[in-house]
Amino acid sequence: MTRAADIFREGALDGAAVFVTGAGTGIGRAIAERLARLGAVVGGCGRRAEPLDQTASAVAAAGGRFVPIPCDVRDADAARTALAEFASRHGLTGLVNNAGGQFYAAAEDIRPRGWQAVIDLNLTAVFHLCQAARPLFRGGGSILSISLTGAERGALGMAHSVAARSGVAGLTKALALEWAADDIRVNCIAPGTVATPAFQANSTPELRDRLRRETPIRRLVEPAEVAEFVAFLLSPAAGMITGQILRVDGGSFLAAPVDMRPAGLGKEAA
Repeated sequence: MTRAADIFREGALDGAAVFVTGAGTGIGRAIAERLARLGAVVGGCGRRAEPLDQTASAVAAAGGRFVPIPCDVRDADAARTALAEFASRHGLTGLVNNAGGQFYAAAEDIRPRGWQAVIDLNLTAVFHLCQAARPLFRGGGSILSISLTGAERGALGMAHSVAARSGVAGLTKALALEWAADDIRVNCIAPGTVATPAFQANSTPELRDRLRRETPIRRLVEPAEVAEFVAFLLSPAAGMITGQILRVDGGSFLAAPVDMRPAGLGKEAA
């Protein structure tokens, strides 16, 4: 049975070659699986080989092509090399900067090392991969970065992540302007709370219920919904969309800021 999120015909992305970071789990796995089902060859980057192999098995079972690429995107040289090797074998039409993460802490409790770790993963690594992809596109391409709705409306307990993702939003606009003449589109998707398996396993029912109540459309975002929107933005149908921060959040941008500060403030969460 076709899921409600699936709107593209099979083969809609035949000939596409897309490099997806954080492809071993969660949103990244959903994106990789969907793009491969639509005909793209997907290079899936991630720190650990085992989750990538699981994604590869799921893609292969559906008849798609997935190249597992163990690599830490925070290592700029290794990430550039991995991207170049994928492009040399398959070409490159799209880059999806999905890898990211943060811990939750009150701003006054974030130490310099924790701050830098979040900035390195969520902003600096994105810039390095965008820069590396630029000369590898032939005849245009599409870059997408996965961010957070909270980067625009603010969020409590996430000052480091909000700062990094806000940087990605600015970078998106700057690169869209600089690279438009070469038909390279650069956009950013800002999801609300996504019901990934990891989030479901590591959050309490009370937190999930509260986040649903705070979303005008009273449910969390499904990974498949983000994946389908990624497919659209990588497709020719989105050929005139660039420099945009596009929300997939059920209207949560319009609601009160999310509060992710841990209980018992005064202790750093990581």
